[in-house]
Amino acid sequence: MTFHRWLTGAFLLFLMVFALGANAILFSARSFQHNLVQVDPSSGGIISLQKLRATDGEIARIQESVRTQRGAVAEAQAKFDIAKREADQAGAALDAANIALEGRIATVEARFKIQSPPPSSYDPLGLAQRLERLGVQPGAKPEDRAEVISLKDAAKKLVGLNTELVEKETALAEAEANLKQAGASVADADRTVLGLKAQFGGDYDRIRNEADALSRGSVYGIGAQLVGMHPTFLSTVLVCLMGGLGGILFLFPAYVANRFPVTFVVIIVRLVFGMVTALAFYIVANATLAGFAFMPGQDGGQATSMSLNPFTVSLLGIIAGVMADDIAEWIHNRGRDILGGGRGPTAAPRAEAAADGPPPKGGSAPKGVTAGAVGLYGDPFASAAADVAQTKLGAEASGDEPPRGGVVRRS
Repeated sequence: MTFHRWLTGAFLLFLMVFALGANAILFSARSFQHNLVQVDPSSGGIISLQKLRATDGEIARIQESVRTQRGAVAEAQAKFDIAKREADQAGAALDAANIALEGRIATVEARFKIQSPPPSSYDPLGLAQRLERLGVQPGAKPEDRAEVISLKDAAKKLVGLNTELVEKETALAEAEANLKQAGASVADADRTVLGLKAQFGGDYDRIRNEADALSRGSVYGIGAQLVGMHPTFLSTVLVCLMGGLGGILFLFPAYVANRFPVTFVVIIVRLVFGMVTALAFYIVANATLAGFAFMPGQDGGQATSMSLNPFTVSLLGIIAGVMADDIAEWIHNRGRDILGGGRGPTAAPRAEAAADGPPPKGGSAPKGVTAGAVGLYGDPFASAAADVAQTKLGAEASGDEPPRGGVVRRS
């Protein structure tokens, strides 16, 4: 291995590592924007992490200011729960005693053929009147009078249960008032916090956690700065970097297998060529999606979401970078078809080159093409050269064939 070849491989490896790191940071930022649109569509994927951090600090300050009040609220809530439980128990005991007493009174009234009123809640006045009526009934036997006396004693106990219930309900009302008073400031703080969180959609905690992870995972907080840029600009930069990565992926197998000389010029030109082709292919893809959005019955929002998908953007960039020769030729043919089948300015020299026959075995470029040109139908990137024959003698490409795959053929 010569020193030049070793140095070229080291340069290619450095470009690969740098492209991987840059694409990882950029892809993470673009993915964050895509997820943000799902949570808060009104944001458009744009967010200021400085504002998010300031809001998070304000929320923490508010929560700290009402920490003591929250303790008072918890204590008041516990007292309220106890008072409510005791009031419920006292009410249940009163109801049970009242039902039992009314049943006993109704039994005695039936002996004297007195019509009993329907069962009702505790009514001390009504019970007292019924008992007085039973006590003055003519022909009452001693056991009946003894039963009435027992009923009056039970009625007195019922009065005691009712008094206890009133005391429990009073304590419950006081506990509820204390709970409301203690929770007033906390409720105001909670409403303020909800208002601050609403600025970032309906899932503030998810956005904050993802933003923190993005800030920690990026170098020098670059990812946190990228999410404040417009998604279209970020997608454009992402697809260009992915196109450069695809160009490097194209060169690596050729370098390892020594298919053709990989020089610094070849690497740089192929890298730029992949980025430019990726951008052109990305524009064509978005124009296609925009055309579908204008078709009747199509959902324009769905097309837009597809164009903003970072996975789709990255895929287009990598494919365009690897298949730069074929995609450039394919875009050229499609553009010529759209313009009515007219021949482009490069058709004449290409036809002339095709008429001169295939290049010699030595690998020299066709006539009219500079020897050693990179990705312009000359060796070593001649994967699209077979399509030149379609333009020979004015013949035009059918426009129906997709790119063939960018396979590099050895001379």
